Amino acid sequence: MERHHPSELENARREWWWIFNPRQSLRAAAALFFGVGAVAFTALVAALASRSLHQSLEQHLGTSFESLAVQLGDKLDRTIYERYRTLQLAASLAPLRAVDSSAPDRRRVLAALQDSTPDFVWIGFADPTGRILAATKGLLEGSSAESRPWFRGAREQPYAGTLREAPEIAPAGSPADESGNPPRFLALAVPVTGADGQFAGVLAAQLRWGWAREVQLSVVAETARRDRLGVTVYSGTGDVLLDSGGSGWTHPPDAPALTDRRKFRGSLIEPTSLGTTYLTGFVRSRGFREYRGLGWVTAVRQPVGQVFAPAAGLQNSIARWGFALTGIGMAGAWFFAGRISRRLRSVGVAAGRIQAGDVLAVLPSGRGEGELE
Repeated sequence: MERHHPSELENARREWWWIFNPRQSLRAAAALFFGVGAVAFTALVAALASRSLHQSLEQHLGTSFESLAVQLGDKLDRTIYERYRTLQLAASLAPLRAVDSSAPDRRRVLAALQDSTPDFVWIGFADPTGRILAATKGLLEGSSAESRPWFRGAREQPYAGTLREAPEIAPAGSPADESGNPPRFLALAVPVTGADGQFAGVLAAQLRWGWAREVQLSVVAETARRDRLGVTVYSGTGDVLLDSGGSGWTHPPDAPALTDRRKFRGSLIEPTSLGTTYLTGFVRSRGFREYRGLGWVTAVRQPVGQVFAPAAGLQNSIARWGFALTGIGMAGAWFFAGRISRRLRSVGVAAGRIQAGDVLAVLPSGRGEGELE
């Protein structure tokens, strides 16, 4: 009767799936060890690469958004300064400085000024008591401006007001803004000094606000909507003065919470009342030259999901390639460990026969001088 070594009998009694049990199968143990290590390494590399790119994007795009906000804020301030300087130059003309100038003479100067600067929808001259002596197209002539902010504010120094509706001077059929609101105007005014050096009145103008949209488009084009890049300008009190609507909101979020009043520009990750978090670049208006600005805040925003999409894409790409290579590596480990286990089993079977007294049994010959052999 043929005699069998106990290990052969034990192997014969094993179920076929023992080969997948890492406690019994060298192939399963090698594949599992390689797979766990490769998955852990892939996850670590993907997380570190994503974190590094995330930080790089936040720094780079934050600086870019800040730069866009600075450019837009500076252009707004420079445009207002240019209009304010135009009024100052006009205030030095003789028909406005002379007390005995006629209304038609003053009106011709104001009309020429409006022709050279079409953004002025109304220009008027008020005497020291506040009575409007001349105005473009005769609008509001003879009425009192004594209670108007631009007259009170410009008695001693140049004045720039807040945006407001002005139906009394709005041209007929003026289009609404992007939000469907009536057109708004920015009041500018400068004091007029007579030939004797005394206060002779106030030269005021209402500046159409539509030019601000044109300035915004020159810095952040309409195509930025595709990337949900939005621009919003806020007054010093937080009111929305201009909004591009580029980030997909119906109503823009509140102004960025700038706790450090000394910091006039920068970038931040900003959770908003809309429930969306944005990467925001901002600048606080500081004016231009002698124009000191109105404290406006310009914000350029993009949702963080859009900002950090490349980091998420890189992480997913590394994970996909890593898991694919892990599968290939596990198959290789299975194959290589299988060759070793077959050699070990042949040695074990031969040793068992020798132990059982089979004088014809011999150990398999080695195939080289390596440690495994």
